[in-house]
Amino acid sequence: MRFRTALKTVLDELGVAASSEQLEVMRAHFELLRKWSRKMSLTTVTNPREAARRHFGEAAFVHRELPETESAVDVGSGGGFPGLPFAVLRPQTRVILIESRLRKAAFLRAAARRCPNVVVAHCRIEFWEGRADWALLRAVNPSSVLPSLTGRARRIAFLGTTRPSVRGWTGQWGSRAVPWSDRGRLWLGATPCHSEECST
Repeated sequence: MRFRTALKTVLDELGVAASSEQLEVMRAHFELLRKWSRKMSLTTVTNPREAARRHFGEAAFVHRELPETESAVDVGSGGGFPGLPFAVLRPQTRVILIESRLRKAAFLRAAARRCPNVVVAHCRIEFWEGRADWALLRAVNPSSVLPSLTGRARRIAFLGTTRPSVRGWTGQWGSRAVPWSDRGRLWLGATPCHSEECST
């Protein structure tokens, strides 16, 4: 099955609308991901149907479940998930892709060339000086990044299995089942606020 056909099927199953141009940008992202993955560790999921569900479908699910927002930061973006497809589906939202590894950051810049609402930051989250309404987390250890998000992001969307648990973190988490996954959950929570910048 061709990737674009598989992706359209996945988006239809989710009830997520995408224009022909948006489908093409995500197709180009997938082709670039598959090409770069031959030389570096970006993903082992290169089957079009599987990638459409596990990578782009999960990102589209996050897009579907989150309210409208002005900004989001994808921490440890790697191959661009979930941040880049999220940005494609939300052209009015400013999305920052944070990646500490130089070669992966280079890939993200290449993949995001057709996304004017995307900025790639080559740094660790603790050295990022920006702010965002939402932080998007996938394939990262929450305990290693959540403390650094206080004062940088107001809310958290974490694609994982079990509830995030961090010492000193008292926020309440709600969750929703991820489609096509036996154990996957999208966990939604709010960061504790310790400054006036973070209080509303």
